[in-house]
Amino acid sequence: MSAASRLRERLAEAGVALALDGDGNLEWQAAAEPPAGLLAEAKRLKPELLTLLRSETANENGSALLSMSEITSLVAAIAGADPLAAPDRVREAACRMRRAGHARSEIASTLLPAVPLATIAMAARLALEDGWTDAEAEEAAT
Repeated sequence: MSAASRLRERLAEAGVALALDGDGNLEWQAAAEPPAGLLAEAKRLKPELLTLLRSETANENGSALLSMSEITSLVAAIAGADPLAAPDRVREAACRMRRAGHARSEIASTLLPAVPLATIAMAARLALEDGWTDAEAEEAAT
């Protein structure tokens, strides 16, 4: 069991219910103020709690992954882009796929083959890493 799962159980025992609001942000409800130690731990583990709740929500609502037609559109946009614009298209596509829950290996194996040969490979690799980092940073910030 993860630290976030254990903390969630301890919060529930203290009468605190965790949920995601309509924007995907963490919210809690309690009849009384929870112990300060639990709140401090919840702040420290907020990214993990968000991931846990989002995962549960995705499992309840079906997969949040992009459809094949959406992925095909992303790949086509990369393949058809001007070589100088391709790294930006890769970055945007990587960020979109990562936000939807796709694994890094899947993103790389899907998007990198679409990069035109005229594009410098290192630029594409850096764009992928930026997309992953941006998506994860946004997720951690919420």
